[in-house]
Amino acid sequence: MRVLIVEDEVLVAMEIEGMLGLAGHEATAQADDLPSAMTAVDAERPDLALVDVQLAGGSSGLDVAAALQARGVPVLFATGNCPEDRGRALALGCLHKPITDYSLAGAMEVADAVLHDRPLPPDAPSALHLYSSHTVPPHNSD
Repeated sequence: MRVLIVEDEVLVAMEIEGMLGLAGHEATAQADDLPSAMTAVDAERPDLALVDVQLAGGSSGLDVAAALQARGVPVLFATGNCPEDRGRALALGCLHKPITDYSLAGAMEVADAVLHDRPLPPDAPSALHLYSSHTVPPHNSD
């Protein structure tokens, strides 16, 4: 998948970009606030956006997710503070930080299955929970 990373910590964004590459996905761009995310969406047309909820400079990942949703770009929150109420209407789910190679690869596999209406993989990471009607199957390790 082609993935937009919305993360205000540059080193974290670079690490996620590397992990996406290792998992066979392409990071189309990095953004750190709503305006840069919208510019990246218009230029790159990603399949999915990984969005941190608490962004620097007063930007909210919830606002970014709402704007992305309006443009037809699915969102998966990647944050230490998963939103429950408003977040459920804006994203596929949430991947809890800290993110590992395993948890990101597994989350991408689950997101791909949800987006293409396929069965969920049997070994989804425990750091991921979905907001949709889908449920993540039990796993053995993280």
